Formats: sequence, structure tokens, C-alpha cells
Amino acid sequence: MNAEFLSKIAKITLLTLGLLVYGFSEAQVISGKVVDEKTGESLPFANVFINNTTLGSTTDINGNFRISGSLPQNPEVVASFVGYFTKYRKVAFGGRNQVTVNFELTPKEDQLDEVSLSAKRDKAWERNLRKFERVFLAVPDDPFFKKNEILNPWVIDFQEGKAEGLGRYLAASSSEPVTVANRALGYEIDYHLQEYLQTKNGFQYYGLVNFKEIENPENGTESAWDEYRNSAYYGSMRHLLHALVRNEADSQGFEAFIVQDIAPSLRTNDFDKEIGSSLLPLPLDSLVTAILPNGNFIMEWPGNVEVHFTKKYWPSTYYTNRSHPISWIEAPNCKFEVDANGVMMDPRELVLSGHVARERVARLLPHDFRPDLQDLKLLAEVDSIQFDLTKWNNLRERPYVTLNKSYYYPGETIWMQTHMLYQNSIFADTLSRAVYIDLVNEKMETIKSASFFVNKEKAEGQLILEDDFPEGKYALVAYTNWMRNYLNTPHTIKYINILPKGKWPVINKELIDVDQEADIDVGFSIEPSFEILKKGLNSTVKFNVLVKDEYDMPVKSALSLSLLDANYGEFLPDTDLLEALDWVNDDSEPLPDDLFKIEYGLSIEGQYLTAKNQEKSVPITVVVGEMEDFGVIRSDSLGRFYATGIHFYDSAEVAIAALSDKLKRKGKVELISANRPNHNFEFDTTRIPLVEMSTSSMWFDKYSGEKIIDLSEVSVLDQKILTTEENNYGYGPGDRSVSREFLDQYPDQTAGAIVNMVTGGGVLKRQNWGLSTGEPLLMIDGVRYLPHGISTVAEQLDILMSSDVESIEIYTLSATQFGSEAFAGAISIKTRKGSKTAVRAPNEFNKSEFQLFKVMGFTKPIPFPAAGEMGEVVLPKPTLYWNPSAVTSEENGAFQFEIAVPSNTNIVYLKVEGVNQDGFPFRKVFEMGLSAH
Repeated sequence: MNAEFLSKIAKITLLTLGLLVYGFSEAQVISGKVVDEKTGESLPFANVFINNTTLGSTTDINGNFRISGSLPQNPEVVASFVGYFTKYRKVAFGGRNQVTVNFELTPKEDQLDEVSLSAKRDKAWERNLRKFERVFLAVPDDPFFKKNEILNPWVIDFQEGKAEGLGRYLAASSSEPVTVANRALGYEIDYHLQEYLQTKNGFQYYGLVNFKEIENPENGTESAWDEYRNSAYYGSMRHLLHALVRNEADSQGFEAFIVQDIAPSLRTNDFDKEIGSSLLPLPLDSLVTAILPNGNFIMEWPGNVEVHFTKKYWPSTYYTNRSHPISWIEAPNCKFEVDANGVMMDPRELVLSGHVARERVARLLPHDFRPDLQDLKLLAEVDSIQFDLTKWNNLRERPYVTLNKSYYYPGETIWMQTHMLYQNSIFADTLSRAVYIDLVNEKMETIKSASFFVNKEKAEGQLILEDDFPEGKYALVAYTNWMRNYLNTPHTIKYINILPKGKWPVINKELIDVDQEADIDVGFSIEPSFEILKKGLNSTVKFNVLVKDEYDMPVKSALSLSLLDANYGEFLPDTDLLEALDWVNDDSEPLPDDLFKIEYGLSIEGQYLTAKNQEKSVPITVVVGEMEDFGVIRSDSLGRFYATGIHFYDSAEVAIAALSDKLKRKGKVELISANRPNHNFEFDTTRIPLVEMSTSSMWFDKYSGEKIIDLSEVSVLDQKILTTEENNYGYGPGDRSVSREFLDQYPDQTAGAIVNMVTGGGVLKRQNWGLSTGEPLLMIDGVRYLPHGISTVAEQLDILMSSDVESIEIYTLSATQFGSEAFAGAISIKTRKGSKTAVRAPNEFNKSEFQLFKVMGFTKPIPFPAAGEMGEVVLPKPTLYWNPSAVTSEENGAFQFEIAVPSNTNIVYLKVEGVNQDGFPFRKVFEMGLSAH
């Protein structure tokens, strides 16, 4: 296809474009009348305008209008009136100086006023409005974003759903034109929204647009508007198309390349190397293939084209040796129509990405705008401060905690799950793997603490209350080390009550529905049901939780389920769900001065000093237990070192030393205690009313199994973790793979050069803030390479030639599976010889050269105890079932569980919690009467 196209356009004779007129024709008139379609009555003061221009007028008392001046040859004339559907008509002058266009507008039925519309809005609508603004107005790092405002947001309605081929979508419509004040370019815009659709794959919107100059500008504003308008035009899509039809694209600074369909792993970040490989140069002087009778042009477009605009600076994140705007423009039909001014007749004929996809309403210029390219002053296209803030806010995270019940008694176990919420879920794999839970009393004293490992965005665990644990109201405070950087992101606070035995809470059930469900549209429905399989001393009940989308189709969902016996427990109202939803919306985070680090597991921080107590940068070797995990990191110039990504439960012996070339210890190391926060927040001291109950009629959730280790206790590691050598090839493919086929193209390059080529300069560290990593882990034929100061990983890679390598796997986001040594990334190289060096068994590890430290690990999660074995009497207890990891079937949307319950259990409460596909938490509580069956 592409070869045929290049051959074709090489033979096309250049079209004569001398008849092109830059601008609109002069002294032409459009007139007509606007009436009510049903009554035929005139509509005075209706708005009539030429689409996408500043040209227009209003009707007089008889409904007549007249638009004159420099008009386009084939305009779209639009008529609108409050309470009526907007209509438009395409007209053509066809050599005439005047045309007549009449409109019959259809009245809308059941119009709601502003007050009624505003009353309908909820938090879901507010979230969608923010999504809409970031697509419709401008990307957040655009300096024009803050200078644009939707003046009447209440006219916008949103619809969320799921469609085959699209997945989840957000659609928008408006009852009236969306009015935007663009204070950057000096326009007030009435946007008659015709279509808006946003999916995970992109977005599209279309409408009829009326521009008006902002009246009464401040001193100096008009000249600034001229400069901003010129800058917005320069390098835009309209600039490109106008330059193409005038055969001036090359001189205006545009370059184009046909994108070849090759595997991403075969592409590099070196632009010069891609020319002739993944990119074929596309001549820009022969794309116009026909001139239509109406004066428009047919442009032939060979599929997907990469366009560079070389006359404007732009920080490139795609190529290492290009620093200007890069766009990708695809025409599915391989052609489209454009007028003499570079205006698309149907913008939906193109699929845009890259730089041109940043052009939203904030950068929209009327078609009658005429740029001054002679006296051009280019302004900042990106607000660098806002760009950094946007990047920073994308890395925000916050734990959301769900519990098996709302209140506890001394001696009980608090079962919990933490689900991580992310401002941008794309960065989930690059953020924290360790979450902390503190139990805080009203005096802001931390009574208990635990740390849990975050696996696939979730962490599970428990806190055990001693039999003499003091009663009172407490706060469970959940946080990560990284989120402490964000001043406006508070730690998650979930209040629990520790009640005295013999007391029972009095609950207002009306509050539960309001506070727990919070009128949240989670995008699907939850339908619980049950079936009694056996009655008797122990009843066996099978529960079924069915999840369906709005089209009644099954949905695969991850849920946290808790089932309480109504005889011994109920759920209390809570506000943490609303706070979690509000946090997702909030994005007003400043950049901090000092950074807390991201933890990819357990972390160790320390100080190295020479024998003369001098600070120095040296390699530090860290070994966990009998080499269950080990790594080499480098201290900084002050001797400080930091290792993360370690994983073990309870506690372990950790050996740390700086080793010489002869593997002898030099100097000494000192560990620095973790800096955990002192909590300071306004504690909610509200108490729930209690009533007296006989302790003989109360039952409790007591865990009678093995002892669980809290952070305040120490024990020896009781579980051996396979070494990375023992599990050598269980890591799966890397985040980037280099095949033998790719290596054959560069036989004279070193392995280091190949890594640099496919990683954009060899940057393997995770793309986040505040984590200064050392060298990546290097594995050659399954054997870890340990530098120990003898040579660096980079030097080792430069020794190995590409012709000797079979394949290279590069791990960045998935590097945590290798342990602490790979928190800077990992490179696994398989040589063509495939020889394997013998690896020392763990029991060969010599601790004599190391300093030994006892280090606390993660709190070990324990399984929730089953109701009882077959034939045993099931004793009453509040929590009948707890499963924080329930997953509904993709086929039928169902999750089933079967449990034995006491014979006197007549009513149960089922709490279903989770996070929906958009990253928003939800909670639903259902009351189910077992006696009815």
C-alpha cells in the first residue's frame, strides 16, 4: 500500500494552486428568517451565525436576520434560540453575492431551569465534569487551561456505560450551548455540543461553534491576545493543512513520514536510525490530488503518518535526538476533504495523537482568524511548572481500608484489607508495595502498628486485640511512605469502637443507607441471593453474589465480602467512603522540598563510615537470612544508603557490609530507624449509644490459632523464600524484550549499546520522583553479576558483544520480583553459548565479614478461620464469613460461597466492598432473612 502510494504521487503533476485565495470572499450577504416550527411565529433575538467564525447576528422583532461581509464560499449557517433545538444548513454561493436561508426551529419539551438542573448534580457528576474539562478545554499542563472556564456547566449531562468494542465510556450532551470564556485568546465561545465520547482508547467530540470577541478587555490584553492567537496557530493542524493546500508545508517547517507496521520491540528511540526502517519519508508537495467544483481539495493520506514541526521547541519523550512537536495523523479512508483555509470538512475523518491531539477548545481559533506569520512571537506552549505539577499529581496514591465489621471487643481480631487508590492507575506498578496501619487513640498515641505487602494493588492482614485491650474509640490510620510527600492528601482514617463486653450499640439504620452507599453510581449492579442446602443443628447455606453491568451483562469484579450474624453484630454508618471519593477528585498538590521515598517492599536505610569515621560512597552488600534475598547498592557521598524491595514476614536477620575487592569487610554501617509519622488530626470523639447485654448471650470473633507478630515484637523468620537462582527462569518476559532478530541488525554493537537503544538512553529506573537508584541487577545466563566495586554493570555490558547474545529481557515495572537488588531495574541476558556458572548454595554464605541486624518484616496475614469441620457444632460468632479476595466469574458474573451457620441464625448482613473499573471505591450492605426460606 505505502510503496504503491509513493510510486503514485511521484507521477502526479503538481496542481496549479494560483487560484487559491487566502481568506474569504468580499461583499456577500446571507439573509433569512427564523420561526417556530409548530406555530410559524417569528422568533425575535434568535442567534444566527456562521459555524466556527466570529460572523453572525441576531434576528429582529420579525425574526429576520442579515449577515454580510467577508464570508466563506461554503458556509454552515447555524440558528439557535433558548428552549429550541439548534439547527444548521450548509449553503453555497455558487457565484452569487447573496443567498437566503430560512430556519424552522423545533421547541424542546420538558425543559428544566438552572435551579432544577443544579439540584440534580451529585458527586458522580462533579467527577465527570472534571474529566470532561480536561478533554474538552485543554490538557492540564497547557498554560491556557487555567485561563478557560465553562460558565454554565449545569447544562451538561453525562452518561456512563459499557459497549462492545469500546469498553467503559463517558458520553456527554448539553441542553443548551456550552459557554466558554477563553481569557487566553480573548473569545467567548458558544459550543453547541453535537457529540462527545470518551473511552480508554481516546476521545472524540464535535459541535457547532460561535465565537465572540470578549468585550471591554483590560489594558494591554488585546495585544497579548494577538500574540497568543498567532502562537496557537503556528504548528497547529489547521496550519499544516493550509500549508499543504498552498504547497508551502516544507518551507513552513513540516516534515512527514509514513509509519511502517513493525513490532514495537524492533523500534528504537533514535530517530536517525528509524529513517528507512520504521519511517519512510513522505513528500509533502503532492498530497493534494483533486480540486472540487466548490473550491475544496481532496487530500490523499497514506494511512498513519508521523508529522514533525521543526520550527517550534518541544520536549520530546519519544526520540532522544528530536526536540520539537511530533504528531501522528491517521486517515482510515486514506483521503479527506479540506477547504482553501486549511479547514477540515469533517474532522471525524482523521484520528489524531501526539502534539496535535493537544488542540482542544482552549486553542480553538475561528476560521476567519488570519495569522500574522511575518511578525510572529512564539509563546510558551507548555507551562513547565504546571507540567511538573501534573506529573507529580499523577503519582498520588492513597489506601482505602475495608474491615470485617464496624466495632470490636477486647480479645477479638480486626480483619482488614487495604485497596490502593491511584490518581492515575497507569502508574500503579511504579508506586508503593508497603502500606502501614496504625491504631491511634484519642490522645494521638499509636497503640498498635502493622505493615502489609501490597500485591496487585491490595494488601491483607489483621490486628489482634489483647483480652485486656482498653475500650474506647480508636482510629485506624493507613498510609504509605510515599504519600507523606503530599500535603493535601491526608492519611486514610477509619474509626472503630472497642466496646466493653456486656454492651451493645444502638444503631440508626437510616444513616447506614445514606452514609455507606452514598448514592454512588458504580457502573454495575450487585444482586445477592442464597439457598439453604441443609437445616438442622448446623444449617448449610450457599450464597451467590451476582454482578451485572447496566446492560444486564455479567461483569468480572474483585470484591471484599463480609457476612455478619444479626444476632451478634451490625454495620455502623461511616464517612470514609465519601472522603475516598473526594480525594480522587482533589488534584491541588504542591511540589515538596524534601521527598519521602517509594517503597517497593521492606526498606533499610543506613550510614557507612570508614575506619576513620569518614563518610564515603561505596558499594553496600545487603543479605537477608541465608541469602533468601541479597543485593548490592551504593551509598552516596555522605555514606547514606537506602535499599528497598525486600520481602519477608515477621522478622529476619539481615547481614550488611561494605566489601573490598577481596570480599573483606571495610569500615562499618549503622542502621537509621524508620521515620514514622506522629499523627495529628481532629479526632472525631462522637460516641455511639450503648445498651446493657448479658455477656452470656454475646459471642466474639476470637482467633485461637498461631500467634501473630505485631511490629513491636521480634521472632526468627519461619518461612524460607526461594532464592532467585533456585527460581531462575520463573520471571516471565521483561517489560522490554530484545530478540535475536533485532540483535542481528547490530552485530558490531555491545550489549550496553543495545540496552541504551531500546530504553531511550539506558534509563532503567522506575519513572517516578524522589528515588535515586543505583545500577540495575544484571543476570547472565541465570547468574547474578555482583560488581562489588570491581567493575560496574555498564562496564560489564560493554564487554559483551551483540553477536554473542541470544536475547535480552529488561525489567522495570516488574523488577520487584527479583528482590532488593533490582529496585533500580533488572537486565537478564541469555548468551548464545548458554553456559551457566555454578552458583553457591545458600548454606555457603559466610556471615563473618558482615554486621548482623534484626529487622522487622511485614505482618504475616492469616486465613480467616472456617466455620467448623464436618460433624462439629458451629458455635455462634459475629463474623460468619470474611473474604477480601472474592472475584466474580467473567462468564456469569457470579461468586458463590457455602458456609455452615448456627441454627438460630435468622438474619444476616452482607457487606460488599470494592473498587470499580474507574478506580472509585463503593460499598453496599444487604439485609437477608434466612428464616424466609
